[in-house]
Amino acid sequence: MTRDYSSRGQNRARYLFAGQSSSHATPYRAAGGLRPNGLPPSLSSPLDLDFMDPANPFFFTDRALHSAGQYIGRTSPLATGTFSRRPGNTILFDSGGLQFGRNPALWRGNASRDWALRFLEAHADEAITLDVPTRVITPGTPPFNSFAAALTTTLDNNRYFARHRVAPVRFLSVLQGETTTDALTWYDAVKAQPFEGWAFGGSLRKDYIHIVGMVLRLIADGLLGEERNRLHFLGVSSLSHAVMLSALQIALRAHLADDAFQITFDTSTPSTLTSNGQMFGYADLSPTSFTMSVFAPPSGHVHADWSSPFPVKSSRISEGLLVSDLCFPAATRQHGWDMLGVEIVNNHNVESLLRGIDDANSVMELPSAWAMAHAPLHVIRAYRALRTMFSHADPLAHVRQYRTDFAKL
Repeated sequence: MTRDYSSRGQNRARYLFAGQSSSHATPYRAAGGLRPNGLPPSLSSPLDLDFMDPANPFFFTDRALHSAGQYIGRTSPLATGTFSRRPGNTILFDSGGLQFGRNPALWRGNASRDWALRFLEAHADEAITLDVPTRVITPGTPPFNSFAAALTTTLDNNRYFARHRVAPVRFLSVLQGETTTDALTWYDAVKAQPFEGWAFGGSLRKDYIHIVGMVLRLIADGLLGEERNRLHFLGVSSLSHAVMLSALQIALRAHLADDAFQITFDTSTPSTLTSNGQMFGYADLSPTSFTMSVFAPPSGHVHADWSSPFPVKSSRISEGLLVSDLCFPAATRQHGWDMLGVEIVNNHNVESLLRGIDDANSVMELPSAWAMAHAPLHVIRAYRALRTMFSHADPLAHVRQYRTDFAKL
């Protein structure tokens, strides 16, 4: 039976896999081009790897993130793939700001702004505005050589998007900053051109004292509510942060009286693990641990003949796998996983993480006395602090009382 993580996560913050172009394209390639000697018995077609299809035989999720930064300069539409728009799904696109920032030679001012806007309008349901992440600032290397330059360019980008947008894409304005002072300066500047939601970037995106302070500012300024009931957190996916963001969403839905208020968060961790020859196992939830287990499976050329069952069953696809199903030797590769093997591992890692997040949230939704058998006390205390913050006269002061617990996340 297909595991539907969209229905499991309706009342929780949602994890979005930040998928690579290979995960977009591979399920739609011909089977013979992926594995000349035939697919593993557990796969009827490469399309079984498209986990955004509700009819997928393994698992389904209706949300994901894809980055325009993988396609900078491309003018032709993307071919149909995993991260294509389709009814019932929501694809959030990152704008490519990180890639422009890391490679300033690609930046062409208004030409880059227009390319990003048109690409996002052609492919996204939701999109991050074109920011210059503060972590790519490189003193002495223009054009993004200072905080002021990054902010000025971002403001120009926001004005361009606001002036020239034509498609019904929901844009999320990015809140950047590596220090509290810079983050507040950034917010005071970008709030003059609000879009339909907000995305937290920068090194403070995991600092819940900062996050709560910014959320309260957004509410006070009338910039978080029914018209802007959307928050996204860039580059976050640990189990502890997953449940903290669920607690924050529960608190905000109740405070704003808006059951449609949605928080999401993303990482490319599943594919990063794959590229390192690693896989997720089960979530390790106990009074001393709140994390995903990770292991290195057999992945050498010699393992192509290993017909033993795959040792970990934390995903639906792994239930029918043999070790040999992942390995197809080739002299051009250092390890045994071919393109199909890599995508099978990606599929396993995405579902294992979704399952771990689901389990972690289920633990935190138990009464505290029961949750203590499956979660560290500091995680429980921090979760409860966020979930109940609006029941206190000063929510920020309440959350600050748990600073030590948040610091352990």
